[in-house]
Amino acid sequence: MSTNAISFSMDANGNTSNVLITGDNVIYPNAWFHVAGSWDGSTLSIYINGVLAASMPWSNTADGSTNNTLIGRYNGTGPHFFRGYIDEVRIWNEARTELQIRENMYKELDNPGAETSLIAYYPLNEGTGQTSADLSQNNNTAILGGTIAIEPSDPSWITSTAPIPYYTIADGNWTTITTWAGGQYPPYNAWARVELNNAITIDNSGTIEEATINPSGSVTINAGNLVTVGGNFLIRSDASGSGSFINNGSFTYATGTVERYYTGNEWHLISAPISDAVSGMFTGLYLQYHDESDNMYYDITPTNINLAPGQGYALWNNSSSTAEFTGTLNVGTVGTTNNLQRTATGGSSGWNLVGNPFCSAIDWDATSGWTKTNVDNATYRHVNSATWATYVGGAQTNGGSRYIAMGQGFFVSVTDPGAGGPFPVNATLQGTESVKVHQNTTSFFKDEITNFVRLEVSGNDHTDETVIRFLEEASESFDGNWDAHKIFGYVDEVGQIYSNQNQPLSINTMPFETELVSVGVKAGENSLFTISATGSSDLDFILLEDTETGIITDLKTNSYTFSYVVGENDDRFIIHFNSLTAIQDSRVSDINIFAFGNEIHIEAPYTINGQIEVYNITGQLISQNMITGKSEIINISGIGTYIVKVVGSEAVVTKKITIKQ
Repeated sequence: MSTNAISFSMDANGNTSNVLITGDNVIYPNAWFHVAGSWDGSTLSIYINGVLAASMPWSNTADGSTNNTLIGRYNGTGPHFFRGYIDEVRIWNEARTELQIRENMYKELDNPGAETSLIAYYPLNEGTGQTSADLSQNNNTAILGGTIAIEPSDPSWITSTAPIPYYTIADGNWTTITTWAGGQYPPYNAWARVELNNAITIDNSGTIEEATINPSGSVTINAGNLVTVGGNFLIRSDASGSGSFINNGSFTYATGTVERYYTGNEWHLISAPISDAVSGMFTGLYLQYHDESDNMYYDITPTNINLAPGQGYALWNNSSSTAEFTGTLNVGTVGTTNNLQRTATGGSSGWNLVGNPFCSAIDWDATSGWTKTNVDNATYRHVNSATWATYVGGAQTNGGSRYIAMGQGFFVSVTDPGAGGPFPVNATLQGTESVKVHQNTTSFFKDEITNFVRLEVSGNDHTDETVIRFLEEASESFDGNWDAHKIFGYVDEVGQIYSNQNQPLSINTMPFETELVSVGVKAGENSLFTISATGSSDLDFILLEDTETGIITDLKTNSYTFSYVVGENDDRFIIHFNSLTAIQDSRVSDINIFAFGNEIHIEAPYTINGQIEVYNITGQLISQNMITGKSEIINISGIGTYIVKVVGSEAVVTKKITIKQ
């Protein structure tokens, strides 16, 4: 009696001399095995997992009777049932070669109805009922238990874990048994097909036929290992996300395909993850490039334009769809020297649309792998027509992050040397394999920072954010390492908030001694908006002053709702980071602060004992004078907007004024 062996015979009489039997222990319990019996008219063969396990000569005549074909039972008297699971039953009227067996054993048949030699095919996918469909041309429906009636002896449907293909169920190493579905064991054959649904690490060399990384999956090949995919290597993408791949070893493949899912009816900033993508793959959609010199987008109409690795593009699709990039995956260093530029000074120049060129997310703050020459440190990602997400040096607004998704396009700004130039300013942005990270194994939510306040403006079912923070390294002027410009959306009903440092900023990093910062809100139509502090750290006071109404609100405990009118003063707010005495005294409104020529005048009907502080729009204190009477005049040397704060013994009054000459 053989143990854990497989037998195969074409003799209807059951003559034992005509039965091919493998050696013992070619199979074992609680594991899936692909078993194939083949007869070519002269030789009986048994293949286990695509490998010839036994063979013997046999050239007799096969049984030609019309008896029933039994699956999972021996055709004899007594209850000779197979005690185990069966899946993917295929019966052919030709001898399948070893190559043919290997080609199809780890997948369902692609087009069984077109297989003329296929007599019966039972995928056994029904899961319920008394029958199983034959997907061959012959429609030989199988009946569970032999009769259509339900009987206690009928076999039970199960949820199969057969490796069709192999698939992972847990994060882990490729060679760990528990990484794979029950009974599969780690795939080792060169003809294996795998679907990777988890975070998988590969610490060994090997070859497989086909690999798919699903949107929930990520794969890292560690250094010193060679992995070969003999067929198609596919990274899938859908509305839930995209698969991720990092190769730190050696990797070869026959065909590489990277999917990227795009929601419909909106613009996307995209980047190609392959080196040989061309514009024709987006035929029927709107594809554009961005020109730094005039800060405009232009249509790409030819179909043979190479989509350069590391460059960003704008894409519009009317309905949600998945693009397929098939070609050579980008590896190594991506980006050339002097690949970015700024042609003029000012906020409308210097914008370069770039993109993540790799098959994983990238870390903008990676400690190695980046070359950033003459490039400001902020990134700007288009969220939708109303919103941009920004990130710089640990701070973010509107969901910005140091991590940039696979295939994501984004803007960077080339450093502005000022009106004196010289122009153009050439800049370099390059990234290597060292900047790669897995999106689905890294936190991509809000970054932890200190000494900051996040301000949100809300209204009309939309929100927008700005961040003000304090760092010892920061300066009072724009600092490309720590500050981020404000890019405005183009939906009129949306309120957009920013701080003002001689220019609108989405992230404004100031020195610790800063006491006040100018804040503005901009929209395209009249509306009610609310300003809130949705996050803060290490700040004792966050006081919002509306210079139009004179109302001061403690944002640590309250929000402030105001009426916005298009064309009036957008920059009407001041955030105070020191204590103010809130005096509801009618005398406060009697203090008159105004500009005359290059002078600031302070006048009151009563004596003020205190001091006058004048700040520029960046929050820098430029003048401090004592006042011990009813009036004071302060000369200002330059035109611009200033914040004047009168600090008396009983009250504090602040007003924003403009010197025009």
